[in-house]
Amino acid sequence: MLRVIGLSRIHITLFDLEGKHGRIDGGMGVALERPRVVVSSEPCQTVSVVGLPPSKICIKEDYEEHVGLGHTTQYLLSVAKLISELNLEKKSATELAKMVKRGGTSGVGVHAFERGGFVVDGGHSTKVKSSPLPSDYSSSPPPPLLLRYDFPWYVYVNIPEGKRIFGTNELNAFKLPVTGADELSRVTLMEFIPSVAERDISGVLDALWKIQGLGFKKIEVELQSENVKNFMKNLYVKGFPPGLSSFGPAVYTFVPTKREGEELVSRFGGWVTRPNNVGARVEWS
Repeated sequence: MLRVIGLSRIHITLFDLEGKHGRIDGGMGVALERPRVVVSSEPCQTVSVVGLPPSKICIKEDYEEHVGLGHTTQYLLSVAKLISELNLEKKSATELAKMVKRGGTSGVGVHAFERGGFVVDGGHSTKVKSSPLPSDYSSSPPPPLLLRYDFPWYVYVNIPEGKRIFGTNELNAFKLPVTGADELSRVTLMEFIPSVAERDISGVLDALWKIQGLGFKKIEVELQSENVKNFMKNLYVKGFPPGLSSFGPAVYTFVPTKREGEELVSRFGGWVTRPNNVGARVEWS
């Protein structure tokens, strides 16, 4: 039997939806151990995926879609990886993503699947993609990986009651005017990314909170429910600056120890997980 053990991811922010400097999108995020997608070669159900032949496989573990944890990309890549391995084909995550039409906006989910950890992608050349579109509406190939680090901290995640933004609502959000992209670039390049490299959690959390009010992330936060926004404020007041993952409603923050994460769980619910620093795994048995 063959198993593919996948993952989930948090998406911290997109960088630039204007494209006035020759590239569009770009983003960063972190791969998570939990929740995850696990698929096996046991023939318990027929799964049909665009770009792949219908196959009899088994979905052993799965998680909710449209909550900001990258389910669609991780599910499709996991199924594509399983079918590829069964056919004795060693395809990269980028090759698989092209087959199943993912990575047309952010490359975080694709590169997280391949390598895990904290990843930053360089967006799309405007020669390839001329206007901002969500992945469901973009046929662009996955963007290049710029850097990847092992992520050193635990991740606390909570999905409070909020909006699930996808489809035409997501498409319309990409048409809204974006402000603060220049400041966002400085915060990510000169604070967030170096703080990850130096394992400075206070710098990362300071930058994370600033990011919530800048660029496209500001729009994503503004579109969420008051319940989600109030939850984020409560975490901040308690000393844990949070972020909204993609459009949410998933909210997260970083903690140096599992115990601190468990204290947040006991107070607010949710869960604490390790980062996934290896990417998806293939196991034969």
